[in-house]
Amino acid sequence: MKNMDRTSWIGVIITFSLLIAWSWWSMKETSKQARQLEERKAAAAAAPKSPEKPENSPKDAKLSDAVAEKSQASPPSDIKVEKTILENDFVRLHLTNAGGGIQIAELKKHPQKLGDPQLVSINETAAHPVGAISPAPKQFDDTVWKLASKSDREVVYETTDAHGLEWRKTFRLPEGKTDPYAITLLLDVKNGTAKPVNLGSEYLYAGSAAPRQANEISMHIGSSWMGKDGDFRYKTVDSFGGSKFLGIFGSAEKPYIESAIGQLHWAAVNDQFFATIFRATKPYEGDIWISRFPITLPGSTAASGKRPTYASETALSLPKETLAPETATQIEYEIYLGPKEYARLKALGDRQQRVMHYDAIPVFGWLFGWAIKPLASFLISAMVYIKGIVGNYGIAIILVTLLIRLLIWPVYAKSTRTMKRMSKLTPLMKEIREKYADNPEKMNRETMQLYQTYGVNPLGGCLPMFIQLPVFLAFYRMLWSAAELRQESFLWVKDLSMPDTLFTIPGIGIDLNPLPIIMGVTSFIQIAITPKTGDKTQQTIFMLMPLIFIVICYNFAAALALYWTTSNVFTIFQTWVMNRLPEPELTKRTGGSKKGFMQRMAEKAETARKAQAEAGTPANPALSRTRLPSEKGERHTKGKKKRR
Repeated sequence: MKNMDRTSWIGVIITFSLLIAWSWWSMKETSKQARQLEERKAAAAAAPKSPEKPENSPKDAKLSDAVAEKSQASPPSDIKVEKTILENDFVRLHLTNAGGGIQIAELKKHPQKLGDPQLVSINETAAHPVGAISPAPKQFDDTVWKLASKSDREVVYETTDAHGLEWRKTFRLPEGKTDPYAITLLLDVKNGTAKPVNLGSEYLYAGSAAPRQANEISMHIGSSWMGKDGDFRYKTVDSFGGSKFLGIFGSAEKPYIESAIGQLHWAAVNDQFFATIFRATKPYEGDIWISRFPITLPGSTAASGKRPTYASETALSLPKETLAPETATQIEYEIYLGPKEYARLKALGDRQQRVMHYDAIPVFGWLFGWAIKPLASFLISAMVYIKGIVGNYGIAIILVTLLIRLLIWPVYAKSTRTMKRMSKLTPLMKEIREKYADNPEKMNRETMQLYQTYGVNPLGGCLPMFIQLPVFLAFYRMLWSAAELRQESFLWVKDLSMPDTLFTIPGIGIDLNPLPIIMGVTSFIQIAITPKTGDKTQQTIFMLMPLIFIVICYNFAAALALYWTTSNVFTIFQTWVMNRLPEPELTKRTGGSKKGFMQRMAEKAETARKAQAEAGTPANPALSRTRLPSEKGERHTKGKKKRR
């Protein structure tokens, strides 16, 4: 027992030491990357101006300087840059004829911060407008188009490129029951040359997405697309070169290209709460490219020792069709520039709610993704519905949590009774471990026989955890990107989508977030009153888990801490109720009882053991190897006959 405790603690210490070492190495590496980025910027600033055409890829830029930087394009002498505004009650579009597209989209219902007059802007980090033509990855058309016409509802741009193709773009505000964030783009192309032209070699820029605050993790930023039969793909901003595995291995930075998508429905870029979705009203065969570029958030510098911050960008190609000489075609697109609200995106059709990518969760996505996606969709729908009744998202989160816990009450009750019966078996299991300490195989057989005798399933106590884990992950993933929760208040919480910071503690510069602390305290109480199983080392580790959870979740959204705290309080109440019920009796099973899970497992193990014995296979595979020539065989142990 003591050896087991010592071994377990050594494992824990080694694990934490490796984590600390990796964190130190990662910080050192990211600091190095930041210094290199700053050096490149300084070298570029000191280099002499080149008369050649500047590179078209986006530059490292502050968010507040986006508009000013975009307006520096040098137009031809006969046409000057003109800015045009189209707006309705939800969105204000800043269009430009430099590239012919939507330079920035301001969302009137979404201020940057609570009480701040500055609005959330989409595509503000990109140097090129949404709808600009891109002949290749990270290359853009920066020519100045002719403003053919404009009205309160639409703007039309025209140009003829160097190849003789005549282009016409019509940007139109939505009408009627169409979603107010869904903008129509009509793209007319006429081949005025004497040769056929393949349109599939040209792309339309779908814009960029970048973090909006310093603590936004890279998983929130990325690009996605949907192809034939709902084939959905999502690439985070970390998918391009750089660190790939434990911050160590990586590849050279380069754009990602997906070619020959059979039915390209739409391509999108998104941050944590907002998205741009560029959708063809009639899907076609085409390509996409995805890339990223570095930015500097307001209030930070590239030399601050932190990993460089990146924005994601994408473009989708025109249809892979040949346009004959003196013929024209029109392609219609819908461009959604708005919040990632599940119900709104679902109403757009064409499965655009997939941009929420609920199953994209580190580590657990591949294991529980199939369950997380439908659960998260149900939870956000239920939460919005209940909020419509009670009028507050905080109360809605509490009620949805209580509903889920009530539904799994029977499972929890059965698990609690199993754990109580397991705790009563602890003395008998201790005797078996001491008796067969030198024979692990015999110890395991006797332990399984003990479970069989008393009809106890040791996995029964873990069942609620396996059921609650996908639910928790679904809640976590849903709250992670629910634009509905932005700037929604509850009690002292001003914004449920952000940490519930009351103030910054003077002297140490740490924010005081009460909800994660309450969550940790309730977790500790819950574990303390739960029936104990396992050895002292396991129990000690379980008691330390609340502290670990506080550290991990301290800067998570207040909505998640509220859900977890509510779940803990309910569990404490549940445990209190279960502890007041009569204790389950530990009785031996009768011979005619139905075989339990552990009995069936024991019988299978015993059958396999007997089969090995009959076949002459040793129980320990290590003993079945061929002896080396230098080793003494069985004949060397026998007495030798004396020579006469």
